[in-house]
Amino acid sequence: MGNKMIDKAVNPFIQIAGARALAWGALGLLVSTVICYCAGYHYHGLLHFGPAPNPAWWCYAAEHLIVWLIPALLFYLGGKVFSHSRIRAIDVLGTVLFAELPLLGMTLIYLTPPMQMMANMDMSMSPQELLAQPFILPAVILSLLGIPFLLLTLVWLFNALKVSCNLKGWHLWAVVLVGILGGDVLCRMLISHLYG
Repeated sequence: MGNKMIDKAVNPFIQIAGARALAWGALGLLVSTVICYCAGYHYHGLLHFGPAPNPAWWCYAAEHLIVWLIPALLFYLGGKVFSHSRIRAIDVLGTVLFAELPLLGMTLIYLTPPMQMMANMDMSMSPQELLAQPFILPAVILSLLGIPFLLLTLVWLFNALKVSCNLKGWHLWAVVLVGILGGDVLCRMLISHLYG
C-alpha cells in the first residue's frame, strides 16, 4: 500500500491523463496566475522566477501560458519524432500542465511577508546593509523551502513525457533535456519581450 502511494506521488500519470489532467492543470494555472499577480512575482522561464517590470495582469497570464505551451510543444514534437506509439496532443498538453502543479507551492511562498519585503527592498543599498535586513534570513529559508516543489515538478515533467509519449532510454532523456532546458531558454526569450 505504501509503495503504491509513493508511486502515485512520483508519477500521478499512472492514473490521470488527457482531459482530466488538462482540467486540473488549467485550474492550477488559473490559481497560480492570480497568486503571482497578487505577490508581484513573475515566471521569467520554466525554471526562473522573480520580480519583473511589467505589473499588468495579462503579463502574468502570458508568462504562465508560455511556460506551459513551450515545453509541451517540444515534448509533443519529440514524441512524434522518436515514439512508435500514437501521440495524442491532449495527453501531452494535459500531463505537462498537470506536472507544473507543484509550482503552486513555490508561488504561495512568494506571498509571505519576508519574500514580499525582499522583492521591494532598495537595491542601491550596500551588500552589508542588504545582509543586515531582518527579513533576509527568513527569505533565504523560504526560498530553500521552494526547492522540493521545483524538484517535484521536474520529476513530474519527466514522467509526463514518459507516459504521454511512451518514450524510453536515450530518446526519453534527449527529449526531456531539450523540453526542459531548451524549453526554459525559449520561455525566457519569449517572456523577455513582455517586459520591453
